[in-house]
Amino acid sequence: MMSAPRPHSATDLALAPVLISIERNLARLRETTDLEFELALELNDDGNWYPTAEARAHRVQECAMRDVDARGWSVRPTPDLHGLAVSHSGYTVSVMFGKRLTDYVQYGNAPRNAGYCYSPSGMDS
Repeated sequence: MMSAPRPHSATDLALAPVLISIERNLARLRETTDLEFELALELNDDGNWYPTAEARAHRVQECAMRDVDARGWSVRPTPDLHGLAVSHSGYTVSVMFGKRLTDYVQYGNAPRNAGYCYSPSGMDS
């Protein structure tokens, strides 16, 4: 039986609130009816400033980290650009973007009527 790693510092103990805060911000982005508008509003920027997948991944990172106290953890896009790597002292936890945000990172902003519309029934069109 393998033993689980135990927290060694206050920074280690702070991981859960950091991950929860990041996930809440990402969930808001996943659920918005107009992703480009939400990103521009949150970051006071313009989507044209992000011509590459790497740049768009960093844009999502900036929005995901808005109002989050990282408490010593570093946050960066994962190498495959499908999420965020939250790291400290040799430990890394990935928080995944989900399909909608991964598609945005890979291809840029989808037109508003191109499949990511909110419907009250809970089904995406």
